Formats: sequence, structure tokens, C-alpha cells
Amino acid sequence: MIPLNNARLLIIAPHPDDEVLGCGGLISRIKSAGGKIYILFLTLGTTSDYSARGSSTVSMRRKEILQVMNLLKVDDYDIAFPGDKYHLKLDSLPSRDIIEAIETKSKVSLKKVAPTIIASTQFSDYNQDHRAAAASTIAATRPAPPKLKTFVPLVLGYEFAANSWSVFNPQPLNFYVSLTKEDLDIKIKAMKYYTSQIRSGTHTRSAKTIEYLAKLRGAQIGCFAAEVFYCYRFFL
Repeated sequence: MIPLNNARLLIIAPHPDDEVLGCGGLISRIKSAGGKIYILFLTLGTTSDYSARGSSTVSMRRKEILQVMNLLKVDDYDIAFPGDKYHLKLDSLPSRDIIEAIETKSKVSLKKVAPTIIASTQFSDYNQDHRAAAASTIAATRPAPPKLKTFVPLVLGYEFAANSWSVFNPQPLNFYVSLTKEDLDIKIKAMKYYTSQIRSGTHTRSAKTIEYLAKLRGAQIGCFAAEVFYCYRFFL
């Protein structure tokens, strides 16, 4: 077991809601243990949705973020590239800009918060923003002497239900985090606060899908529920 009371988790979220879908339970675990949570949202822009309005504005999304951050008791967060220029177009942004935001330029960068755990998206994701985030996170967490840059001992790639659709070779999910009912309830409640993003029925962003996936992952490891990750690095 990894002690979480002194954990500092930095989540790289290409879009608001990714942090909840991939790490909502882990956030709950760490906060319950007394650790700290930091989130770097890479983009925030106007988003098409299924509401009567047909889209969600930046101001609406900011309100959702604030509600979720308060619910999850996030210690601090930042938005690296707000506005529509790079929203859903992170692959058009020079990788170096994303890497620098993660490493040094954001107020929740590696240099400023010195995380013990970092969690980002996976290379096998079909979403172009998620792949860009994954590649930049790996570059930002490259090993180097401590005097040169912050070293993160545990580097994870988080899972979405939507990851099952991809033409890329999936990375093996090999790092499980057990969740209690309370952890899962908080994760689902947080996702419901993203009213512009949550869906119904069998959609990959529905409350039921979040619940079923967590319970499936729990059954695979012999507990009530779980989140599962690809572990890029685990240094003791």
C-alpha cells in the first residue's frame, strides 16, 4: 500500500471533466487521507452539447469547474490555454508550450507543487487533445538530476470508458486504486456538477457508465470498486 497522507497529486486534464472521469475516486482517496490535489486544465473553450442552447460558454464552464473544485476540495488549479484558439485543437499547439506549462509556467506546475504523483491521459486515446496531453506529460516527467528539475516518483495514465474505442494499441492497465462507496459517490456527484458534459443512459459520460466501470474494475481486483491506470513509472 502507498501512504496517501503526504501525497501530492497533480492531474493533467485536457478538458474540464477529464479529471473526474479518470481520477475522481483517487482524488477522494487522497483528500480523505490528508493529501493535496492540484489540477492543470490544458484548455477551456466553448463546447457543443445537447442542451437547448446547443453549446456551453467559457463562463458557464468556469462556474462548473468552481463547483467541482469546491466539492472535491482541490487545493489549487490552473487553466493553461483558455479560450477557443486551442480548445479541441491541442494537437495544433507546439508540444513545447504544453510541456513548459506542465514543467514550470503554470501555477500548479511540477516546479511549483512538486507532486509525488502525476496522472494524465493515455497515448492510445482516440481524442487528439488527450494524446497531446499524454505525450507532453511524459516529456515533462523525463528523468533528470533533482537540481535540474522536479522528479515525480509515480507517473500514471488514467482511464475513460471511451478508451475502448481506438485504432492505437492500448496500454496495459496495471495499477488499481480501490474505492469505497463514498469515493464512488463523490466521483459521480462531481461529474453531475459538469451539467454541460454529463450524459444519460449508456453514454460513456453517464453516471451509470461511471458506476458500472468502477464496479467492473473493482471486481477484477476483488474490491467494491476501483479506478485503473497505466503505470509509466513507480519509483521507490
